[in-house]
Amino acid sequence: MLLALGRVASWAVLAPPRAGLRAWSRLNPVQQFVAGFGLYAVIGTILLCMPFAQQQHAGVIDNAFNAVSAISTTGLTTISVSDSYTFFGELVLLVLFQVGGVGFMTLASILLLARGRSLNKAHLDVLKAGFSVPHYFVMQHFIVQVVIFTTACETIGAFVLWWRFAAAGVDEPLWSAVFHSVSAFATAGFSLNRSSMEVFSSDWVVNLVIGTLSYLGAIGFIVVQDIWYSLKHREKMITFTSKVILVMTAGVFAGGTTLLFFCEPSVRGLPVNERLLASGFQIMTASSTAGFNTIPIGSMSSAGLVVVMIAMLIGASPSGTGGGIKTTSVSAIFGNLLSVLRRREKVIWLGREIPMVRVLYAFAASSIYLIGLCAGVLVLCLTESQEFLPIVFESASAIGTVGLSMGITGELSIPGKLAIIALMFAGRCGPITIGLALLRPEDQPPTAWGDDLAV
Repeated sequence: MLLALGRVASWAVLAPPRAGLRAWSRLNPVQQFVAGFGLYAVIGTILLCMPFAQQQHAGVIDNAFNAVSAISTTGLTTISVSDSYTFFGELVLLVLFQVGGVGFMTLASILLLARGRSLNKAHLDVLKAGFSVPHYFVMQHFIVQVVIFTTACETIGAFVLWWRFAAAGVDEPLWSAVFHSVSAFATAGFSLNRSSMEVFSSDWVVNLVIGTLSYLGAIGFIVVQDIWYSLKHREKMITFTSKVILVMTAGVFAGGTTLLFFCEPSVRGLPVNERLLASGFQIMTASSTAGFNTIPIGSMSSAGLVVVMIAMLIGASPSGTGGGIKTTSVSAIFGNLLSVLRRREKVIWLGREIPMVRVLYAFAASSIYLIGLCAGVLVLCLTESQEFLPIVFESASAIGTVGLSMGITGELSIPGKLAIIALMFAGRCGPITIGLALLRPEDQPPTAWGDDLAV
């Protein structure tokens, strides 16, 4: 099915019907990127609406919600995946969040390269718009590395989870292992369990596998490539981009875990080792935007929810599978704030100067992100009867493509579901990308800070 959808992507994205070819050619790479994700969402909705994809009847809005949630690697669902869909329906969701995680153009690119065909400039431009990589990257090599690394991580993760799930008596342990392994690496947060990973809250192996896969997907393929080259050439080849990503990711994890460990009442009664595991897992799943949970989110305190929301808003990193404002953009903002407080004329972060154009881009991206979040909260406040905190949390989870919820997703009205769909789609494409697609800019946005820091 992956190959079939890859051929659809090649045809629909690279060679659309003649009637739409001229219109497609007039779109810039950013607009093609947004339109491509929209196309996959429509295809996924149609497939989920098929009778053989459903065990229990699901309406068009619910299927569209789940399709967008999958292609955006969010994980919010209005209905139970395991109760509502057949194996085919679950497979459609898996393919959607796999494609959403690595980028819808990646599979089509691999098929073209496998046939010995080269990638044209238009194709490469869409790939760069999706991955936000530095300008000097050789995309053909980068795409091959992405696919190899993704396949290796998901395969190893599936085998380990298969072993643990079989020992725990999980139904169809092999399929469940494959589904959760792909979902974790794609930071999708989809689960075949009704309570996500709560049943494995004390299982260190499952927690570590899910957490490792989620972080490997979230830190971005730029970091993976740097580490690979460093090991291959046996010399330090970590770029400034990777340094910023690793420092910010570690800082969010350490700070958030510490706060939850000492301040969150819902984990306070657990043994120390399980308390540490639960706190670390929830910050991991929020900051990587994976969206799994091992403790009920609805039972968390207001302070704990705020900590989780901060981690969700910061999010993952460029060229990865996660969402959020991005660690690099947040780093630029922090660098600017520190420079102002220290009365510096230049923006310095981790000992390096950040060009002002990159700082402006980071502020613009963050501002549009927060404006979108506020708009989503306003719409839900007008259409839903839920309390304010669950609405804010749901909106932050949607636009951050996280998938955590305080339990209100299934209770949303149709306008509320449509608002969350819009937030999830914007979160996956990137709010500033949506703005660039609508405004048809003459120049493409910067894709690197200096020579090697991606945004």
